[in-house]
Amino acid sequence: MKTFIYSFLLLSSISYSQETYTFKSGGRVFENGERIKTPQIESTFKDKPEIVNLYKSGRTKKTVGNVFLYSGIGIIVLKHYNRVTTQNVDAYGNTTKKDSNVMYFVGAGITLIAIPIKIGFQKKIKKSVALMNEDANSKIKSTGFNYETNIMANSNGVGLKITF
Repeated sequence: MKTFIYSFLLLSSISYSQETYTFKSGGRVFENGERIKTPQIESTFKDKPEIVNLYKSGRTKKTVGNVFLYSGIGIIVLKHYNRVTTQNVDAYGNTTKKDSNVMYFVGAGITLIAIPIKIGFQKKIKKSVALMNEDANSKIKSTGFNYETNIMANSNGVGLKITF
């Protein structure tokens, strides 16, 4: 009987102690291990506009950051390609035209602007995921499951903690 009770408590702690929504790098959100996309988040949390707006603003920042980053890198690459392939030497070996470095600086500036934008999007999506988990936990608590089971481990051993 002891084994049955311990196994029941262990299984219940595993199922209720995990967070429903998780955030992974790149702005991806997972629900119970499966990736969910923006339309699913919009339909699930349509009654919570703050969650949807926060998530959408994070995704918008990610898109804008990607546009700036890749366009800046593209400008640098194209300018360098143009400089390498263009012959600015006449028949006598003299340089005919001085080439400007302005586009290198423009590309580097756009790339540097993209860095803080791309860093900021993760904060917004993480905050929206935290709000999603709070909403999911409040739904679980309102259904009558007012207990929490945790497995605790310290230097004295391993144990179960049940909070009612």
